[in-house]
Amino acid sequence: MSNLEFHWARLESLSAPQFHAITLARQTVFIAEQHICCPDSDEHDTHCWHLTALHDGKVAAYLRVIDPGEKYPEPAIGRVLTTQAYRSTGLGKLIMQVAIDKIGELYPGQAIRISAQSHLQPFYANLGFTTVGEEYLEEGVPHIEMLRR
Repeated sequence: MSNLEFHWARLESLSAPQFHAITLARQTVFIAEQHICCPDSDEHDTHCWHLTALHDGKVAAYLRVIDPGEKYPEPAIGRVLTTQAYRSTGLGKLIMQVAIDKIGELYPGQAIRISAQSHLQPFYANLGFTTVGEEYLEEGVPHIEMLRR
């Protein structure tokens, strides 16, 4: 995919239009499409790196990396999404790999934790994550914790 650019930023360095684009993508995927009825923004947004994949300047994929010690002892990846126009292109795997590589630079030797929607367990397993614990409901959606050592 040409014209694809990855952008890493802390919340305080994002411009208002950049954060608006991220928020709009998150609300579209998690609230409008997946019908998750909880506030998408939370206290963790101020304690993480925001990774955006931009295609021709538009949000194609996004995730956040929560600082170690903020939610879990290890760094955590969350709010992973690919916008509808870019699904089934491999972009989800690509943005995850970019995040895994960056976490290795920022927090060498640390494991990475995720709270994955259960139906995506095989996707994350292919990226080296293993299941830890039992399935649980988060906002009515089955989830499983996974760890990449």
